[in-house]
Amino acid sequence: MAKARLTDSEINQIIDLLSAWKGPLNWEVLLARTHILLKRPFTRQGLAKQENILIAFQQAKDRIRTQKPVAKKSPPEIELMQNTIDSLRAKISVLEAERHRYDEQFVTWLYNARSRGISEIDLNRPLPTVNRNASTTD
Repeated sequence: MAKARLTDSEINQIIDLLSAWKGPLNWEVLLARTHILLKRPFTRQGLAKQENILIAFQQAKDRIRTQKPVAKKSPPEIELMQNTIDSLRAKISVLEAERHRYDEQFVTWLYNARSRGISEIDLNRPLPTVNRNASTTD
Protein backbone atom coordinates (compact mmCIF):
# COMPACT_ATOMS: atom_id res chain seq x y z
CA MET A 1 0.00 0.00 0.00
CA ALA A 2 1.32 3.44 -0.90
CA LYS A 3 2.19 5.76 1.94
CA ALA A 4 0.45 9.10 2.31
CA ARG A 5 2.06 12.02 0.55
CA LEU A 6 3.29 15.16 2.25
CA THR A 7 0.74 17.94 2.34
CA ASP A 8 1.66 21.58 1.69
CA SER A 9 1.23 22.26 5.40
CA GLU A 10 3.61 19.43 6.33
CA ILE A 11 6.17 20.63 3.79
CA ASN A 12 6.01 24.11 5.33
CA GLN A 13 6.42 22.66 8.83
CA ILE A 14 9.55 20.78 7.74
CA ILE A 15 10.94 23.90 6.04
CA ASP A 16 10.28 25.91 9.21
CA LEU A 17 12.04 23.21 11.23
CA LEU A 18 15.06 23.38 8.92
CA SER A 19 15.05 27.20 8.96
CA ALA A 20 15.41 27.22 12.74
CA TRP A 21 17.79 24.23 12.92
CA LYS A 22 20.69 24.40 15.36
CA GLY A 23 23.37 21.77 15.77
CA PRO A 24 24.46 18.86 13.60
CA LEU A 25 22.18 17.98 10.70
CA ASN A 26 21.90 14.87 8.57
CA TRP A 27 19.02 13.01 6.99
CA GLU A 28 18.67 10.51 9.85
CA VAL A 29 18.35 13.27 12.45
CA LEU A 30 15.88 15.17 10.26
CA LEU A 31 13.80 12.02 9.73
CA ALA A 32 13.65 11.42 13.48
CA ARG A 33 12.56 15.02 14.17
CA THR A 34 10.06 14.91 11.30
CA HIS A 35 8.57 11.69 12.68
CA ILE A 36 8.08 13.38 16.06
CA LEU A 37 6.71 16.56 14.47
CA LEU A 38 4.29 14.98 11.99
CA LYS A 39 3.50 11.77 13.92
CA ARG A 40 4.32 9.54 10.95
CA PRO A 41 7.54 8.23 9.41
CA PHE A 42 9.06 9.29 6.12
CA THR A 43 12.03 8.15 4.10
CA ARG A 44 14.98 10.27 3.04
CA GLN A 45 13.93 9.83 -0.56
CA GLY A 46 10.38 10.92 0.25
CA LEU A 47 11.59 14.15 1.82
CA ALA A 48 14.32 14.80 -0.75
CA LYS A 49 11.79 14.39 -3.57
CA GLN A 50 10.18 17.65 -2.40
CA GLU A 51 12.39 20.30 -3.97
CA ASN A 52 11.57 22.93 -1.32
CA ILE A 53 12.62 20.56 1.47
CA LEU A 54 15.79 19.60 -0.37
CA ILE A 55 16.75 23.26 -0.85
CA ALA A 56 15.96 24.08 2.79
CA PHE A 57 18.07 21.09 3.90
CA GLN A 58 21.03 22.13 1.76
CA GLN A 59 20.79 25.73 2.95
CA ALA A 60 20.61 24.62 6.59
CA LYS A 61 23.71 22.47 6.09
CA ASP A 62 25.54 25.42 4.50
CA ARG A 63 24.41 27.76 7.27
CA ILE A 64 25.58 25.35 9.99
CA ARG A 65 28.89 24.77 8.19
CA THR A 66 29.66 28.50 7.87
CA GLN A 67 28.26 29.59 11.24
CA LYS A 68 30.79 31.29 13.47
CA PRO A 69 31.02 30.03 17.06
CA VAL A 70 29.73 32.42 19.69
CA ALA A 71 32.61 33.52 21.88
CA LYS A 72 30.69 35.15 24.71
CA LYS A 73 27.48 34.10 26.46
CA SER A 74 24.73 36.62 25.78
CA PRO A 75 21.66 37.34 27.91
CA PRO A 76 18.71 35.04 27.12
CA GLU A 77 16.74 37.88 25.51
CA ILE A 78 19.56 38.60 23.08
CA GLU A 79 19.95 34.90 22.28
CA LEU A 80 16.21 34.60 21.62
CA MET A 81 16.27 37.63 19.31
CA GLN A 82 19.36 36.32 17.51
CA ASN A 83 17.72 32.91 17.04
CA THR A 84 14.63 34.62 15.61
CA ILE A 85 16.75 36.71 13.26
CA ASP A 86 18.72 33.64 12.13
CA SER A 87 15.51 31.69 11.55
CA LEU A 88 13.95 34.53 9.54
CA ARG A 89 17.10 34.92 7.44
CA ALA A 90 17.06 31.20 6.70
CA LYS A 91 13.38 31.35 5.75
CA ILE A 92 14.04 34.32 3.45
CA SER A 93 16.84 32.37 1.80
CA VAL A 94 14.51 29.40 1.18
CA LEU A 95 11.82 31.69 -0.25
CA GLU A 96 14.33 33.44 -2.52
CA ALA A 97 15.49 30.08 -3.87
CA GLU A 98 11.87 29.08 -4.47
CA ARG A 99 11.16 32.36 -6.26
CA HIS A 100 14.24 31.80 -8.41
CA ARG A 101 12.91 28.37 -9.42
CA TYR A 102 9.55 29.95 -10.31
CA ASP A 103 11.35 32.58 -12.41
CA GLU A 104 13.16 29.81 -14.29
CA GLN A 105 9.87 27.96 -14.82
CA PHE A 106 8.24 31.14 -16.13
CA VAL A 107 11.07 31.68 -18.63
CA THR A 108 10.62 28.10 -19.86
CA TRP A 109 6.86 28.59 -20.26
CA LEU A 110 7.38 31.93 -21.99
CA TYR A 111 9.82 30.40 -24.48
CA ASN A 112 7.50 27.48 -25.19
CA ALA A 113 4.50 29.77 -25.63
CA ARG A 114 6.34 32.08 -28.03
CA SER A 115 7.73 29.17 -30.04
CA ARG A 116 4.18 27.89 -30.54
CA GLY A 117 2.79 31.29 -31.52
CA ILE A 118 0.74 31.85 -28.38
CA SER A 119 0.39 35.57 -27.69
CA GLU A 120 0.46 37.34 -24.35
CA ILE A 121 -3.20 38.24 -24.89
CA ASP A 122 -4.05 34.53 -25.19
CA LEU A 123 -2.05 33.70 -22.07
CA ASN A 124 -3.74 36.45 -20.03
CA ARG A 125 -7.28 35.60 -21.14
CA PRO A 126 -9.46 34.96 -18.04
CA LEU A 127 -10.61 31.47 -17.22
CA PRO A 128 -14.14 30.56 -18.33
CA THR A 129 -16.82 30.84 -15.68
CA VAL A 130 -18.16 27.65 -14.20
CA ASN A 131 -21.91 27.16 -13.91
CA ARG A 132 -22.14 25.22 -10.65
CA ASN A 133 -25.94 24.84 -10.93
CA ALA A 134 -25.83 22.97 -14.23
CA SER A 135 -26.61 19.27 -14.19
CA THR A 136 -23.82 16.98 -15.34
CA THR A 137 -26.20 14.22 -16.44
CA ASP A 138 -28.12 14.44 -19.69
